[in-house]
Amino acid sequence: MSRSEERMSAPAAEEPIRCWRCSLEHPAAFFCPGCGAVQSPGDDADYFALLGLPSHPAIDATDLERRYRDLSRRLHPDRYQTASVEEREASVRATAVLNSAFRTLRDLESRGRYWLAREGEQLGRDNNRVPPGLAAYVFAVQEQLAELRAATDGERVAIASGLAATQRECLARRDRERAQLDGLLRAWPDSSPDGASGARARSSARDELKRLLSELSYLGTLARDLDGALES
Repeated sequence: MSRSEERMSAPAAEEPIRCWRCSLEHPAAFFCPGCGAVQSPGDDADYFALLGLPSHPAIDATDLERRYRDLSRRLHPDRYQTASVEEREASVRATAVLNSAFRTLRDLESRGRYWLAREGEQLGRDNNRVPPGLAAYVFAVQEQLAELRAATDGERVAIASGLAATQRECLARRDRERAQLDGLLRAWPDSSPDGASGARARSSARDELKRLLSELSYLGTLARDLDGALES
């Protein structure tokens, strides 16, 4: 598991930060709301809030890009070359956090994993075995890969042709599941309704999110394995 994935294995701890210049305690942000000094929020800050986005997993890609470019210009270390040491260091750290937030929210699957962590769920705990819905498919693909590895030179062409078709089907299946993931995030249930029905809706959405992310992870691995086999 990568460092960024480790950070997404638990809900974001939205702790306030204290301005290095005026000592104002405020929610994590790139600029102090009191004195305007550039701040250095931690990697555990709320990426949606940092970018001024609503707390919802559906994102307008154009709006995200615009916000990122604007903040990149305002935070770039070149703007602080003659500033104090504290402000120069804060701009460097803030730029790193901004880049991490942008990469996480821009990618559909990465954003899904990040949102799942915000919902208090962990994909990693249940992602060490093949998802039930993919078990038969994964087994069939692995058999094809084993056949290619054991094939003679004369058999490889025919088996590779079958693998190429399997690769196309795998990528198409992954595209379909990504479309489902996009639809799920866009229709994410509002957190405001109380009561049993609201809790059930959010629980069902979390379960479906975990299923899709787990299956997409395995499909991605299969696609890479097929790529490697066909290129060898």
